[in-house]
Amino acid sequence: MESINNNTVSETIGLIGLGSAGTAIAKALGRRFRLCVYDRDPSKHESLQRKVVDCTSITIAESVADVARRCGIILLSLPTPAASLSVVTSLSEALSRETVIVETSTVGPEDVEALTAICSARNACVVDSAIVGGVSKLAEGKAVLLVGAKEDGCLKVRPVLESLAEEIFYLGKPGNGMRTKLVVNSVAHAVMVVLVEAGALALAQGIPSAVLYRLLRRESGLLRPLTHRFGERIMKGNFEGGMSTANARKDSALVLETARALGVPLFAIQAAHSVYEIGARDGLAALDYASIARLWEKWLEVEFAPRAGESATGAAGNG
Repeated sequence: MESINNNTVSETIGLIGLGSAGTAIAKALGRRFRLCVYDRDPSKHESLQRKVVDCTSITIAESVADVARRCGIILLSLPTPAASLSVVTSLSEALSRETVIVETSTVGPEDVEALTAICSARNACVVDSAIVGGVSKLAEGKAVLLVGAKEDGCLKVRPVLESLAEEIFYLGKPGNGMRTKLVVNSVAHAVMVVLVEAGALALAQGIPSAVLYRLLRRESGLLRPLTHRFGERIMKGNFEGGMSTANARKDSALVLETARALGVPLFAIQAAHSVYEIGARDGLAALDYASIARLWEKWLEVEFAPRAGESATGAAGNG
């Protein structure tokens, strides 16, 4: 990519889909690259040009195929997996051997595989680039990207990815980025249910939401299961000492009894209690309650603790 001044690169980057995330991508990339954009809603083109005032240049394409004819790198930011499949099918005839499709939409791993199959027929490449961090961070070029791709695809688009992110994790084959994002999102979604359940149980007992919030935001609160129990115990295979599985089961049972007495419905907390019941019966009663990880190690024949020489963090790069 040839530089035409200190901040701008001469290659024109394609972008299909100008919703909230697409507009944020345009803001971040527009500081460094020329853009060729398309959205099936013409009003999105006008909105983008109003919002991205510091962009080097924006060309409005006539169709998705027009984007493919003009650009060797094309980013997708679309609302559904079906939309991504439809767009790639529509532009496939215009793809060349050098084209790289960067899928930033949230889709399933199987959808990435379908896109890869379409593009492979034209000798084009798909880079799976899941976004973590929200629209505002993305617009600032400070998102986190979870990338799955063949090495040649990653090399070509790396300057583009680095314009979007402050941290990039390279996770191997296409689909791995989306796999990782969905796992991370599943934590947020499950924790949301637990927080609402806990908040409702607190209110039913006259405990202010503000008090629960202050207690859980402390390092000893919501963060501790991640940093201490997952990071320092599960990832190191260290389950000696600490709060035992038996005591975690006891506390959980007391919470469920209280909820039943007050008529507070619990779903996630009830399900979690079942795991401590199983763990206590499976010989984990005296170990720290992080040892419930051993249940999944046994069921799936996996190991949370990295073996000697393995990285605990994976491959990452700074944008």
